[in-house]
Amino acid sequence: MERHTVIGTWGNTALSENLIDDPSLARAVSNIVPRSERQPDLKQLKETYVETGVLPQVMNFSNQIVYGRRGTGKTHVLQVLGGELEGEAATELIYLDVRLLGSAHLFQDESRHPAERCVAVFKDLLSLVQARLLDLATDPDRDGRGMQEVSEFADFILRKTAEVTARDVKARTDHEAEVGLELHGKISAVGPEVGAKTSDRRKVSTSTGVEYTEALRESVVFSETYQMVDRTLEALGINHLVLVIDEWTSLPVDMQPFVAEFIKRSFFPSTRVTVKIGSLEYRSRFTLNLSEGNPIGFELGPDITANLDLDDYYVYERNPDRVTEIFQEVLYKHVVPGMPHGSLIQYGAKDAVSFRTRLFTEKQTFVELVRAGEGVVRDFLGIFASAFFKAKNSGRQKIDLYSVEEAARDWYETDKSTVLSAAQREALQRIITDVIGGRQTKMFMLRREDADHPMVQSLFDLRLLHLISRGYSDKENPGQRYNIYALDYGTYVDLKRTKVQPEDLSQADSGEEVEPTADRIVPFADKRSIRRVILQTSIFDDL
Repeated sequence: MERHTVIGTWGNTALSENLIDDPSLARAVSNIVPRSERQPDLKQLKETYVETGVLPQVMNFSNQIVYGRRGTGKTHVLQVLGGELEGEAATELIYLDVRLLGSAHLFQDESRHPAERCVAVFKDLLSLVQARLLDLATDPDRDGRGMQEVSEFADFILRKTAEVTARDVKARTDHEAEVGLELHGKISAVGPEVGAKTSDRRKVSTSTGVEYTEALRESVVFSETYQMVDRTLEALGINHLVLVIDEWTSLPVDMQPFVAEFIKRSFFPSTRVTVKIGSLEYRSRFTLNLSEGNPIGFELGPDITANLDLDDYYVYERNPDRVTEIFQEVLYKHVVPGMPHGSLIQYGAKDAVSFRTRLFTEKQTFVELVRAGEGVVRDFLGIFASAFFKAKNSGRQKIDLYSVEEAARDWYETDKSTVLSAAQREALQRIITDVIGGRQTKMFMLRREDADHPMVQSLFDLRLLHLISRGYSDKENPGQRYNIYALDYGTYVDLKRTKVQPEDLSQADSGEEVEPTADRIVPFADKRSIRRVILQTSIFDDL
């Protein structure tokens, strides 16, 4: 039953009461595309992009790594970068997804040296670059320059592979044998007897010839590759090529430094090429240090900068008001394009703030949604969609706190905890028992050197631990640096408004009586309380 009660006017338009009942809104929410790579329309990507201060830092011609966990918007930023560069004279951007490189046997055959496996992967990368350049050369809006050089680039990749990957081998095997046969016979009382025996009467020689092709190691001649790339770009009239390499961590860790080395030697010498890489910090290995000689791969700093992490821009605890504003815009821009033009006017939802006001019971409900998303845009949008339909299907007039908490619980159970291994599940439970059960807080400190612990990294990568701050210095432990982490919202949502919910330790320490509230979690600013909660990685020793 529709409930579009008129509550006032906006200009000359009657305002309806319940935005949540609008069928076009339900379609728009259902059609939200949470993964940028699944959105082929660049215009749509630009319309849904919310500037947080990241784009100006990548709008340059410096080699750069952009870190960020899955769902924080790395791909979105890098693709919008391409749209922004469209207007730059003699500038082109090529976007490459590493998941398209190589083949299953290259990744799985660990008996082969990583360098050998990487040559084939790098040649796939060169082939994709050549294919994109061919698209540019054959663009009807261009003058056709560079066609010959692009074709020569393709021939170069194929010819060099053929030259170094095979050689003809001839082999001959000789066999010699001497054989003979001697008959003999005699007559006896029982009749004639005939026998035979071999003797060395004849020598036989045989010879077998075999011709075959022997596979050799593939190779890449870096100087020739660089010269070919540079010559092709010059012929196409491209002064700046921004090569965006996304999903870097799809490469096995042992291969990453070698692919980085190939990229460095083939592209970095050219003043025409800039490389931008999207990656996850804790699953990246750009450098392989050798006991002697220069390291293999990128030297972070001299070769390529790596000081931009998208996670830093969405941490609620660092700047609650700013992060809330960002996610208001994110929600508005992801929903509005899916609705008929001007349809929100009848609800008085003319911008992100009024849209949030018309859809949520109160601002604190939306803030709870932001906190449930834990700074991951994809999780935020997923929980929102679930909360929207929970509220709508239950006949509620707006999204309320209960709908958000139920959606966050379901998201945790279906999208996060189901992928845990037995060891990861046990490790997470031990952290929950220690931090929430024993200390009644969701935050804890970890020595910076312990941040590389495989279990910590895996739980962080799965978005079950969230990095709040790096390099915190505790005056009681001079010289020791800590990272501050928080447990995922889903791990404690069931404890909210119960006797065992995480408490505000700043109040507990002061001796004041703690009143029941919807959020009794230690605030980020209260590091005095957090520093009492130092997690020891020894709790994972027997896993």
